[in-house]
Amino acid sequence: MDKDQAIRKAQKLMAVAMDGRGNDNEAERALAQAETLIRKFGIEQAEIASPKASVDFDWADAFHPYGPPKNPAKSCPKWFQFISTGVANFTDTIVRMHYDPTQGYGVGFYGDRADTLFARWLVGYLKANVWDALNVAHRQHPEWSRSDMEDFRKAMAARLSSRMRDLRRERDTEFAAAANSQGTGTALVLVTDKLAKRDAEFGSPKYKHSRILLRDQVAAHQGSLAGEQVGFAKPIQGGMRHSR
Repeated sequence: MDKDQAIRKAQKLMAVAMDGRGNDNEAERALAQAETLIRKFGIEQAEIASPKASVDFDWADAFHPYGPPKNPAKSCPKWFQFISTGVANFTDTIVRMHYDPTQGYGVGFYGDRADTLFARWLVGYLKANVWDALNVAHRQHPEWSRSDMEDFRKAMAARLSSRMRDLRRERDTEFAAAANSQGTGTALVLVTDKLAKRDAEFGSPKYKHSRILLRDQVAAHQGSLAGEQVGFAKPIQGGMRHSR
């Protein structure tokens, strides 16, 4: 590994360390590895933060089918599309509807490989949370109709999407504040550069904004409350338990 390669590696590690979507152990490991490279190759802070520095992204796509393996979906409901778009914005990926002859309809995520893998896991995790929460709510409200249950799912999906949007804004605000206080823009530059290169590779995301029509306000309120209870942390060491 030469110095230029070490700089690119250190930049990617710093981005992982400063990206609030992971857990603390991941961030600490990434930061320690970056500091080791910086000392070993005598890398200056300006070289890490330079907007001209190139980062090698590992472009990839990841498909998540909506239906289970033995029952491929013939379509994707609106509430799942809401969540998928929120996940894409949250994970710096692009999402598009897809059909697979074997797995049925689902969504494909495009971007850096680590981001697409996280997006594929997260959309499945949130989908499962919606169904689990609906099962609990339906036991409490056996009188709910199919329309009421759909309102619950839509409201929960909308709340999850808005929370992910807020978390993304908080991340960008923190990156900008760090850049202003430290005189460097390492994380912000890396994210901006990644998004620009992602769009050049896959095309800019084009999402249609549709209004959510809710008929039963009780079911919708319950769905929104359920959306508040879900965490967004990455699984630790491949497990499915979460730190928050």
